Amino acid sequence: MRVRPPAELRVLRDLFEACDPAPRRLVEAAYAAASRKWSGGGSALRLIGDSADAPARTRRAGMGETRVLTFAMPGRMLEMDLIPVAEGLFRAVGLVLGRPGHSAPAGDVVLRHATGESVGALDERGGFAVDDVPRGPLSVVFRQERSAAAVADWLVC
Repeated sequence: MRVRPPAELRVLRDLFEACDPAPRRLVEAAYAAASRKWSGGGSALRLIGDSADAPARTRRAGMGETRVLTFAMPGRMLEMDLIPVAEGLFRAVGLVLGRPGHSAPAGDVVLRHATGESVGALDERGGFAVDDVPRGPLSVVFRQERSAAAVADWLVC
């Protein structure tokens, strides 16, 4: 649904365009940047669920606890389990989900951490696995083929 600006803003826009027009290349660049942001090009993965945020009474205690992270991006969701496998190391397994009726995405999931990056390629159903993810700061990047990467803010695991 397209929302039309109020009449006062349209009059003000017309006045600025008549008296002091912006250079055409700047207008085109601004619209292109806004289009990329709103369409998901170069978009962000937003963390919308984290099992570590659950109240203490509903979480299991201990080192063997799996942490579940859920991220949203335009048209897709990424859910990932961080499974402790050794002291200070995790195995990340997950799935990238799209809208019903759309094909599974092609690409990979990159986990950036203090010692570098670990990459998990998506299978034909959108699943991935990444071994030897170190404990500490972590950022998730979804690199879909033929599209800009979606990047999450850093978190600590």
